Amino acid sequence: MRPDSWVGGPAESTPWAPPEQRTARPQPESLRANLKPCPGTRIIARVGPTAVLESEVLGAVNELLEQHKDRIPADQLEAQRELLIQQRLKGIIEAKLIYEDARRIIPAEGWEKIHEQLLNAFEESQLPKMIENSGVADRHELDLKLRSLGTSLDQEKRAFCERTLAQQWIQQRIKTDEEITCDRIIGYYHSHVEEFTHPARAKWEELMVRFADFPGKAEAREALARMGNQVLAGAPLAEVAKRGSGGLTAAEGGGREWTVKGSLVSKELDQAIFTLPIGQISPIIEGPTGLHIIRVTAREPERVTPFRDAQVEIREKIVKEQREKQFAEYMAKLEAQTPVWTIFDKNDEQTIISGRPDQHR
Repeated sequence: MRPDSWVGGPAESTPWAPPEQRTARPQPESLRANLKPCPGTRIIARVGPTAVLESEVLGAVNELLEQHKDRIPADQLEAQRELLIQQRLKGIIEAKLIYEDARRIIPAEGWEKIHEQLLNAFEESQLPKMIENSGVADRHELDLKLRSLGTSLDQEKRAFCERTLAQQWIQQRIKTDEEITCDRIIGYYHSHVEEFTHPARAKWEELMVRFADFPGKAEAREALARMGNQVLAGAPLAEVAKRGSGGLTAAEGGGREWTVKGSLVSKELDQAIFTLPIGQISPIIEGPTGLHIIRVTAREPERVTPFRDAQVEIREKIVKEQREKQFAEYMAKLEAQTPVWTIFDKNDEQTIISGRPDQHR
């Protein structure tokens, strides 16, 4: 028997119609206005035919935001979230491009074996670390915590497999077997001598008073002079600094780590640090914001690393340059094969996102 009405509706108000003539029942405006997508289901990128869901980055992003929530104003939270999503998305897209390249080349029988090895590696090494780092008891509690952050255990497992395979595949595709000759190393040294030049630097201690803490310069000078006299009388400078100095490191005893010549705002202070005899208490030095008494504890002159000591570093730099060049060429090939789109692209155009080889080492 053919029905003559929708289930639950009066026959005379909603007559039956064949499927090809039916239209969807319109939803009330109030209901449609309140409809929201499930968290993490927003498509934020496509790598070829593969959609990248927001859940693939939300876990790490939300965890980072939770760690720094006290330092992020509430009205800036969503903007920070979008920025972090955009930053992390680049690495995910890069890994997916490499992952898909591996799938195209590795035979099906070999792919199954590799996938099984990756899953076992996740269960044996990655999962225990995640449980320990998350402070939960088991995988069930871990999954609940991950879901609260916008991801899931299954999502993290897939990401681990893609990321690990991409790293291993890069090592197979990029080789640095080219011989690096001595002439090339020497040439690099002479053309990049600034990289091996180290400016003068010094370590020093400080007693300091700020003009803003006193009615006038005379009162500030008197307070600093009292501290300086205590040191001259035998009191440890560190103890005097802790009791009364207004310097940046007063609470730690006034000690300052290596300071490069020319890096200080106060030219008078900079000059004193690099001319005062080591171990000698300085006279009172006036700076832009206050008065200082200093004592230099160590100093090194400007120096250039000799070639014999720079050879290993230069070889490593050349190898890195070779690797970066090969990686750029490899990524350019993948990008030409596979279009990439993200929600952050301008003018809604498909844009390829490139990466850095050191992310895959």
